[in-house]
Amino acid sequence: MGKGILIACLALAGLGLSLAGECQARDVTGRYVYNERGYKGTMTISRMGPGFVFKFKTTSLSNGQMCDFETFETPMDEGGGRVDDDLPAKGGTKDDGIKFTISFKGDTALVDAESKGGECGMSGYFGGTYRKAK
Repeated sequence: MGKGILIACLALAGLGLSLAGECQARDVTGRYVYNERGYKGTMTISRMGPGFVFKFKTTSLSNGQMCDFETFETPMDEGGGRVDDDLPAKGGTKDDGIKFTISFKGDTALVDAESKGGECGMSGYFGGTYRKAK
C-alpha cells in the first residue's frame, strides 16, 4: 500500500469512514487445503491478538508420514514481523527447528518451508501450495 493511500486510509478511519477495498487488509484467516501431489492435509490460520496462529496437518500418501503441529507468528524480536497486513509474518517453532514463510495470491497460499527434514518424519512435509477452502 502506498504512503498516500495509507495516509488517506488513516484520515478516513479517523473520521469513521472507509475507502472501499484499498483500506481493508485481506483476510488470510481460515482453512486451506494442501494441494501437493502425493500429500493430503490442511493449514488453518487464526488471529491471536495482533498476530496469527498456524496449524498444519499433512500426510504423505505413500508412507503415512505426518506433519501435525501448531505454532504462533514469530515475534519481531526473533526476526518475525509482517511486511504488511496482507502477509502473515514468518512462523516456526524453536524447539523443532521448523521455519516457514507464507505468501498469498488470491485464494492460494504458498508455504516456503525453510527447514526440511526430521521434524515431520522421514517423508513428512508441509511446504508447497494450499488453496483456501470455501
